[in-house]
This record gives sequence, structure tokens and C-alpha cells, in this order.
Amino acid sequence: MSVSFQSFMQKRQTAAFVLLALLLVLAGSFSAQRLWRESGLRALQAINEPRIQVVANVVRAEISRQDHLPSVLSFDPDVQRALAAPLDTALRDKLNDKLARVSREADTRALYVISPSGEIFAGDDPAGLDTRAGRDLSGRPYLRSAMETGRGTFLGIDQASNRASYYIARSVGSAPVLGVAVVRIEFDGIEAGWVRAGERVLITDASGTVFLSSDPSFKYRQLDAAAHHRPEGTERSAYPNRYKKPIDFERVESRGDGQVVRVRTPQGEHSYLYQAMPLEDYGWTIHRLSDLATIESDERDGAIIGAAISVIVVSALLYLRQRHAALVAARKASAELSSIVAERTRELREANVALRSEVEERRRTEARLRDTQNSLVQAGKLAALGQMSAAIAHEINQPLAAIRTFVASTKVYSSRGDTSRVAGNLDLINGLAERMANITSHLKTFARKSEPGRAETLDVERAVRGAMLLIESQIGLSRTTIETSVPHGLFIRGHTVQLEQVIVNLLQNATHAVAGVAKPVINLCVSATNNVVSIKIADNGGGIPREHLDQIFDPFFTTKAIGKGLGLGLSISYGIVRDFDGEIRARNREEGGTEMIIELPRYHPENALLHA
Repeated sequence: MSVSFQSFMQKRQTAAFVLLALLLVLAGSFSAQRLWRESGLRALQAINEPRIQVVANVVRAEISRQDHLPSVLSFDPDVQRALAAPLDTALRDKLNDKLARVSREADTRALYVISPSGEIFAGDDPAGLDTRAGRDLSGRPYLRSAMETGRGTFLGIDQASNRASYYIARSVGSAPVLGVAVVRIEFDGIEAGWVRAGERVLITDASGTVFLSSDPSFKYRQLDAAAHHRPEGTERSAYPNRYKKPIDFERVESRGDGQVVRVRTPQGEHSYLYQAMPLEDYGWTIHRLSDLATIESDERDGAIIGAAISVIVVSALLYLRQRHAALVAARKASAELSSIVAERTRELREANVALRSEVEERRRTEARLRDTQNSLVQAGKLAALGQMSAAIAHEINQPLAAIRTFVASTKVYSSRGDTSRVAGNLDLINGLAERMANITSHLKTFARKSEPGRAETLDVERAVRGAMLLIESQIGLSRTTIETSVPHGLFIRGHTVQLEQVIVNLLQNATHAVAGVAKPVINLCVSATNNVVSIKIADNGGGIPREHLDQIFDPFFTTKAIGKGLGLGLSISYGIVRDFDGEIRARNREEGGTEMIIELPRYHPENALLHA
């Protein structure tokens, strides 16, 4: 009963811990999400405030750049004289030219003068559709205001071009008024700049209708029908597309000078940070929308980071909980653990003593193995010298017999006083002596017991020549034809004498293989790629039985008759080639005979010099 109750309590504690952990992760994720969102909105709002101020400054600058022109024209004597004498065409033409020059220099869209009757009297483009002479503008509000008060402004929409235009008018003369000077300002350049910069900017008039926008789909629609009311007498027909619905603009969250809004369009629903700035001089309002996609991405990142931190905290709590349980379990098992440790310590001491003894024995074995290996290599060289002894003795006896003959003839020539023949015989004797010296010198070098140490740069051609010097007498006695092809300038890393021993062993084996052939031929060919030097020795003998190809490099394996070899030559050669980081293999040729192939890593001394 007690065990069952204890199990029940453990399950309740585990369930409570899991629930607490889940709540902690959710709370951490939500808190981090709100923190990241609030931080992102503050940063975005700080960026928007100077940008909307820049938009306001640009609009004001565009109007201020041209709003003085009607005032200047109202005091211009040429304007007053031409209006005072409306029938004088010369004065009117002069005024047209002057207006054209002023408009061109000031970069205005239209600059013209209206007569009291409401018709265009002169303009910067008399032939143009908008400023042609005689066009009736008597119904324009800015004209009536200027005639009555001396000054008039009007924001209107050109029905033909669908562009918003701002008109500024000043009366010319007073009591009576001679006419009205008007400049027309358009903002399509500013709108194009917003589009290029990727801005989302709207400007509304006093009625809340958008007349400038970076998004053409918002133009001439009310931004917020509930927040704005058209002044009395304002005709909605002043804007095109009169039946367009207001923009679906919902304020979601207030943030001091800004708001978070949701705008619904046919393309979908989008959330923006919204900020507005009034242009009180003109009765307009600038609205700027900043996309919250980055804020939403930051919210997701914050939620993930908050959840991750919470998971780490929960993991730490779980670790502490498990640590506490482990400490309790450790206290219970301390006595048993102490005895186990003591027992294991004793066993480890004994194993350590045995291991040291084994390591020392292995070192002695490796030393004996190295000595044995060197002795086997030396035995292989001496065995090769023994097999070559008859041929080498013959090679030396022939020069000795010739020297004796030349010495006898030299005595005769000397007694006769024939100095030229004496000198010739001495030269021949000297050449024979040098040949015997080369053979005996190379024999001493080859026979010396080698202690392989640090590898040296090895000229393959030189090693082949040294091996041929040792074996050529034996090959000559066997009447075997040997064909060689050895390029210049091939190098490997290793020991010259050891490579010579490998080549001598392979050439001797090839000589034995062709002993019973009518026309024995051995081919020694050296070739190379950029990375590998290949030495191939082929004969036209009987080949190696297929079942023995995998055994020929084993120690003491031989296919020769008893007393003809110990089976160490190929094994020693195999070990030397592997020490050179190379490979050696044998194959039977299709045309008959055996081919031994040695592949060694190629060495480039010039590259070593460049990297030195």
C-alpha cells in the first residue's frame, strides 16, 4: 500500500512539474514577443518622424518656390500696361514672351494672366490647351476670391490628366482690378520620387480625400469617412471616380503620435505604423504608412527566443531536480561505491603493472624486429651479390686478362722506343682499371649494411643505372636482351641503395624466368604522371601460375627449385616499396611472361624550392 501511494505522489509531482514548465514556456514566449514588438515599433516610429517631416518640407518647398510669382507679376509694369490696353497686340505679345521666360526659368507648370471678364488674357503658352488666349475661367473659385479679396488659392483636379493642381492667384491693380495673375503648381514629380523611394505617403485635403499618393489606387478616395466631413458647398464632383469607396482604414492601436492601423485592399490585408502631420497653411494633412512586416518577423523571432530561454530555464530546473535526486541516490550508494572503487583500484594497479611489463616486452620485440628486418634486407643484398658473383668475377677477369696483355705489349713497344703505342696502351689500361673501380666501388656501396633514416631526394634514372651496373654482367652471361626506357629528371623520396636492391631483385627474377626461352628478352620501362612514377619490368618467360599471384610477396614463398632461392627477394622488395609509400604488384601478360609494376609517389624538387 505504501509503495502504491508513493508511486501515485510521484506521478502527481511529475504532472505538476510538466504543467508548470508549459506555463513558463508560454509566458516567456508571450513576454519576449511583446518586448520585441514594442522595441521594433519604437525604432520604426523614431525613423518615421524625421521622414514625414522631410515629406512636409518637400511639399512646402515646392509651393514656396512658385507662390511668389503671382505677387511679382501683380506689380510688374508690363502686366499692368498690357491689361490697361487690351487691344494693343504688341503689348500682349511682349507679355506672352515675358511669361514664357519666367515660367521656363521658374520651372512652373502654367503661368498666365486673366482679364476681369474671366478670360485668359496672356500666358506662358498661348497656343496650349490650358493657357490659350480667350479661354473662359470665370467660374474658377480662385479667380472670384482674387477679384474680391486680392488673393485666392484653390486645389483642383484636372479632369483630362487626372492630376491634382494647386492654383495661387493675385489681383493686378486695385479700384478697379485690372486682372488676376495665376500660377498652377503640380506635384507629380514629388509623387514619382515617393514611388522610387518605396515610400507609402498620402496627402488629404480638408475633406479627408486623398489627392496625392504613392499608390495610385488610393487617389481621390476618402481616407477615413468617419473622421472627416466635407465643408459646406464643396462638390464631390471636383474629384474623378466619384463613386470610389472610402479606403478601409481601421485604427488598431494608439501609440502617442502614431497608430497601428489595418488597411484592407483587394490584394489583401496589411498592417502599418501610421503617422500624420498637418500642413496648416494649406488645410492639408500628410499621412505616412510604414510596413510592419519586419515588426511581425521580429515578433516571431522574439517568441522563438522567449520560448528557447524558457526551455533553457525549465531544463535548468529539471537538471537541478534530477541533480537533487542523483545526490540523494549517491548518498545511499556511497558505502557500496567506496568498496567497489577500492576493488577496482587494486585491479587497476595489477593491470597497470602487467601493462608496463607488456609494453616493455613489445618495445624489445619491435627492436628485435627492426634488427631482423635490416638483417633480412642485408641478407637479400648479399644473396643477390652471391648470385651475381660469377658474372662479376667474369666481368673483372676479362679486364685483368686484357691488362696483362697490354702490359706485355707495352714492354715490347717501350724497348722499341714506340712512345705513341706505349701511350695508347696506357690509356686502354687506365680505362679498364676505371671500369673495374666503378664496379667494385658500387659493389661496396651496395653491400654495405644500411640503416634507413631520413628520406632523401632520389634520382630514379641514377638508381636504374646503378642496378644495371651490378646486373649487366649476369644478364650478359645469360645472353638475355634487355631493353630500357628511362626518362631524365624523375625524382622520388627514399634511399638509392634500397631502390637499386628492388630493381636488382626483380631483374634477377626476370633473368631466371627467361632461362629456358629461345630468345630471352627483358624490358625495363620507367614512366610518370604528375603524381606517380611507374617502374615496369617485363619478361617473355612462362609467367606465374594464377593461384600463386597472391602469394609471391609472402616471406619464404618461392616457385624455384630447392637450393635456388629462399623466397625473401620479393618480400624484401615489397617492404622497401611500402616504406617509400608506394605499391608493387605482379601480373601475367597476355602475350606471355610476367610484368612487375612499382608505383611510387613522384617528388618535384622545384616545387619544394618554391615553398621553402
